[in-house]
Amino acid sequence: MLAIVAGCGGSPAMRAAERGDWAALRARIADAHRTGKLTNAEATDLARKVARREIATAPANRAVARVRDVSGCARELDGVLSSRMDVHDDAGAEAAWMRIDSGELGLGSARSYTGDATDAWRAVGARGLSRKKDAQARLAAMGDGSPRVRRAAMRASADADPDDATDAEVELLATVARVDPEGIVRSDAVHALASIGGEKVVAKLRDLWTNGDDGVREAIAVAWSSPRVYAHGGAEPLRLLVAAEHGPGAIEAASAASRQEKVEPAIRSSSVALLARTIVSGSRRDRLHAMSIAPLAEPDIVEAFRKAAKDGSGGSDREMEIAAQARLLGSAPDRAAAIQVLEVRAGEDTGRLAVNARTALANAGHLRIQAWIERDLAAHDPWIRLQAAASLGALGRAARGAPLLADADPEVRTRAACTLIMASRIKSTNR
Repeated sequence: MLAIVAGCGGSPAMRAAERGDWAALRARIADAHRTGKLTNAEATDLARKVARREIATAPANRAVARVRDVSGCARELDGVLSSRMDVHDDAGAEAAWMRIDSGELGLGSARSYTGDATDAWRAVGARGLSRKKDAQARLAAMGDGSPRVRRAAMRASADADPDDATDAEVELLATVARVDPEGIVRSDAVHALASIGGEKVVAKLRDLWTNGDDGVREAIAVAWSSPRVYAHGGAEPLRLLVAAEHGPGAIEAASAASRQEKVEPAIRSSSVALLARTIVSGSRRDRLHAMSIAPLAEPDIVEAFRKAAKDGSGGSDREMEIAAQARLLGSAPDRAAAIQVLEVRAGEDTGRLAVNARTALANAGHLRIQAWIERDLAAHDPWIRLQAAASLGALGRAARGAPLLADADPEVRTRAACTLIMASRIKSTNR
């Protein structure tokens, strides 16, 4: 175990968190809530203490999971992640990777691990190979025996200056996208190609589309509207895709195209039509997919949400109805009616669909359902408990989720702590 970073001072609640006395911490939080004395700021400080302790004391077989649990608040917890890097194991490498993503660990420092004997740390090194003079080492990493290292090399390629990309790199990325045994690596290779762009990349993407699996095609579909692909021949395949295709790839392409300023009006119109059509009459999977990513600014899409909400009412498909009504909260003419429906659904039961309705209302700042959300803190399902903490944060009542900092499940404790920390950051950003 690592030494706990903080000292031994502070409130009784802080000391209980520091020593991992969850029963005492639970009691302290309950007392503070009864007297109304636990502020959001104090709850955030307590959350930091809990998260730091969980990372520092996690057993070896759960250390990677604990580090991943704080990915959303890595910047605020950089001190303990930096300390965790001092242990040369997979969890230490995970902490290093997260510090790269948060901007706290420089790529120069990451590159020092390029020759490491372990896959996890070698991946950290490969992640830093984004300079022009790293090209040969980056290409070598793309053929590494570890999928983690290969993924890191794809990320480095995507981050590199696209004008420095060689024909050899384009060829190798296309080969990886076609034959790598790991689907996620193949998709990452497509993303790297899209970052490079140009006519040669467009030709490679056309070839890859012909025999690509669903994951590769979905990545290519998004790539067609990316600036460096769209401007060099991506417009035509994008036009054909949104006009004639369906399924996840077409949905992703339409969503991306409808948000790009430089996409021509005809393609934007076809994209909006595809999304609206899918929301109303696609397969159930595709309808929910389109609902989650379609831009609400388009009148035809708003009308499609209204239709989907109506179709799902009356008990025929509660999930569809709730998903549609949740999006309609963002439409001023529909907001009041959506709130009424979601309030009913939120109070119907304690299952996940009701939680989805409560979450949507919380994200819209609807305080009237706070008591229902607080009851979810005691739910048997860990997912429901964590959703409750996130919803309380969205309502500006993050401190009310503090009981989860003393939850019996270490994953819930850690994730809830990160949720409280993120709620504090969002509040500060919005000031």
